[in-house]
Amino acid sequence: MLNMRITMASTSEHNDRESGAAEHVRLGLMALVIVASLTGWWRHWMSRDWLAFAATLIGGFPIFAEAWENLRKRRMTMELSMTLALIAALCIGQFLTALVIAFFVLFAELVEGYTVGGGRRAIQNLIDALPRQVRVRRGGEERELATNEVAAGETIIIRPGERIPADGVVSKGHSFVDQSSITGESLPVEKVEQSKVFAGTINKDGVLEVMRRENRTRHHLWQNH
Repeated sequence: MLNMRITMASTSEHNDRESGAAEHVRLGLMALVIVASLTGWWRHWMSRDWLAFAATLIGGFPIFAEAWENLRKRRMTMELSMTLALIAALCIGQFLTALVIAFFVLFAELVEGYTVGGGRRAIQNLIDALPRQVRVRRGGEERELATNEVAAGETIIIRPGERIPADGVVSKGHSFVDQSSITGESLPVEKVEQSKVFAGTINKDGVLEVMRRENRTRHHLWQNH
């Protein structure tokens, strides 16, 4: 199961890299046409800047394609509004204006993709760092179990230096926990009885006994994101 998840993540990352490379090329060509159009070279060869017209249609294809899908689903979105604005600009002969608008819309989407992708990679790294084996208290005895075998409401024992495997509430113990990977806090946070702890954080000092909450540790990070 783990190998399958790693393979799927690698495939997704490869596809994202290919898509990102195509977007870089698209934006690069659109930028070149914008610069060329600003020089006014086309006035000696044609009555209108047809190069900017073509660059808007070709470069803005992702916007038009998404707008068409939204139109088919009868949804009013930013892409549909942007498409109407671009078509209007082209119809009144403002080819360069339409091209500049399309360029900045696609550039903003590229930046947004990098931001979201970075967040997803950080969450994936955090999920991968969660322990596969944990110690629980059952029938007054400590037992070593796989993380997915621990039910909600069971008590997990976390020693100093170990990563907390699941969200929960401290039922016994006192320690400081490094929560920087979740909350961004630079200093460890003190944990006493009834304190909440989060999956992926690191127990720094004392032994903590944590009552596990819902049995969905490996999925809640993605859902919250």
